[in-house]
Amino acid sequence: MVKKISILFLFGVLFFISASVSAQVDSIKVDTVTVKNKDKSNFRKLYEKLLFNKRKKNFPVQYLNPSQDVFEGKYIRNIHYKTTDPFGYSLNDTTKKPEKWIERTGNRLHGKTKKFVLKQNVLFKEGEIYDSVKVKESERLIRTNRSIRKVEIVGEAVGKDSVDLYVNSIDSWSMFFTGTVSSSRAGLRIRERNFLGYGHVLDNRYRHNYKTGNSLYQFNYTVPAIGKTRISANLNYFINEDSNYTKSISFQRTFFSPLTKYAGGVAVGQVFFRDSLNFNQPILENNSFKYNFQDYWFARAFRIDDRMSENITNLIASARYYQRRYTETPSEENDPVNFFSTQSNYIVGLGISSRRFIKTKYIFNYGIDEDIAVGKSFGFIASKQNIRNTERYYTGVKADLGGFVRSGFYGVGIEFGGFFNKDKFEQQTLSVEFQYMAKLMKWGEWRFRNFAKLNYLLGHNRLKSSADELSLHEHDYLGMAGFTSDRGLTGQQKIIFEYQLQSYTPYQFLGFRIAPFFNMMFSAIGDNKKFIFNQNPIYSRFTLGVMLTNDYFVFNNIRFSLSYYPTIPGNGDNLIKTNLLDNKDYQMMNFDFSKPSYIRWNRWD
Repeated sequence: MVKKISILFLFGVLFFISASVSAQVDSIKVDTVTVKNKDKSNFRKLYEKLLFNKRKKNFPVQYLNPSQDVFEGKYIRNIHYKTTDPFGYSLNDTTKKPEKWIERTGNRLHGKTKKFVLKQNVLFKEGEIYDSVKVKESERLIRTNRSIRKVEIVGEAVGKDSVDLYVNSIDSWSMFFTGTVSSSRAGLRIRERNFLGYGHVLDNRYRHNYKTGNSLYQFNYTVPAIGKTRISANLNYFINEDSNYTKSISFQRTFFSPLTKYAGGVAVGQVFFRDSLNFNQPILENNSFKYNFQDYWFARAFRIDDRMSENITNLIASARYYQRRYTETPSEENDPVNFFSTQSNYIVGLGISSRRFIKTKYIFNYGIDEDIAVGKSFGFIASKQNIRNTERYYTGVKADLGGFVRSGFYGVGIEFGGFFNKDKFEQQTLSVEFQYMAKLMKWGEWRFRNFAKLNYLLGHNRLKSSADELSLHEHDYLGMAGFTSDRGLTGQQKIIFEYQLQSYTPYQFLGFRIAPFFNMMFSAIGDNKKFIFNQNPIYSRFTLGVMLTNDYFVFNNIRFSLSYYPTIPGNGDNLIKTNLLDNKDYQMMNFDFSKPSYIRWNRWD
């Protein structure tokens, strides 16, 4: 009890210190959808009252280029596209040119983005009526391409009824090499996020183990958009030193914008791996798993707002077929409940998504524009699953809510679902997620931001198999990075809380900005028969690190960190590990409702 109180007290002190720094409004906070007043339809009033009742905004919002409103309703005569090399150029000063030889050399070695990459991402075309919502959404979509550092879309009036649009962008340096050398291994990884200027992503990795003679190899190639269809394609092959492999090919079109009407995807592949399942029987080692999968889904969005509101609101209907067919599984003795069994799933979803995007800075990057989704979503999911020679039916519900308040951004997500198998309601799952991002604070020339995240999972009537349990292992879903406890530490509920104080300093080193951070995580796991903190120990991790950022590079975050673990069951006490944290550990909500799926439970899902 004393340990729990001391941990909570430590968190409170740190949060108070960081919050006491003089706060300032985020330097840029731009709404990507213009708010206009208009009488609402009766249907609009009804669903707003029931689900999406507006509240007075208490977080400052600055609208993007208000002068562009004068173009609303005019015809788009011409669209001019201009892409620029990464070094020495500026969107604000078009006369600026690269002066240093290193800048000119870097530009010569760089494959500049082709103009059609910009064209693929715009939602308007010549001859159409100018729509400020489409223009701002197009600018946001171009920003999602990490090979482009900056973008702007500006208009120029032509006569009384027409406008010319200029889509200008500056590239990031898109190729990145990393190498590893040790007494037993040597490897090289090459990543290119703008292959030949086409915006394609190439990721090649090779590592050789001198002691075993085995090698790891990865080939991953992604086409972000096939023409203007916005259909992405991915080809992936990965095999590690233990001969575990994944082979897959997929095509997918997401609801990349709230204005999108259709989404869907196709994926097929094969997975093989070995794993030692702990059923408390010593003979169980290196079980082989091999399965083929195929996944098809389709979704249709029907816009239901009055087209003048601050959020774009859609009613979304979706359907999916997913099959996993095992060709190698553990024996009946190793898997007595036949958990790893061939399955076919017919899933449908119906929900409402209401969202828009806010442009801001100093979140995952230093000074680059970033877009944060705000809004809400609510939906139902139902399915029929054929598994273990029986049919069972799933029903679930999910809701997400998030936006800016005076102190910053918050997001809350709740999901609940389970399977009806004859007269039994089994494998029930409750998932709760909370996110918080404080306003940007300033202390002299330093800037700070607080992040917090909480995840809670609770299961009931789960199958009697260790594969249907939760763990805190770093390779499990919602695991703790660096936590490699023995497999006896499992349960049916777990909670993880993570806090990070991120700084953005004015200092640079070899062109990289230096951004120290402090991170701490607390977690607990136990059965579902009592409160999670009742007699279950709290495991923790404390991390100090530095993030190096460079606006000119696609891979602009390099992290060095040192983590302290008071205890890891089966490993020892007072452990120190290095370089564990990544920006991927903190993903913002997007309030989308597209591909229907079950609630994520553990790494076997």
